[in-house]
Amino acid sequence: MHLELRHLRTIKAIHDTGGLARAADILNITQSALSHQIKGL
Repeated sequence: MHLELRHLRTIKAIHDTGGLARAADILNITQSALSHQIKGL
């Protein structure tokens, strides 16, 4: 598995905020884009 820094930031944002919607807001991406990143893991 090849983890990139953006994947770690995604996981941390979800953990810190407790949800996908708020994590997506913090990361300045759409919920759909966030879901696709998670699927890729």
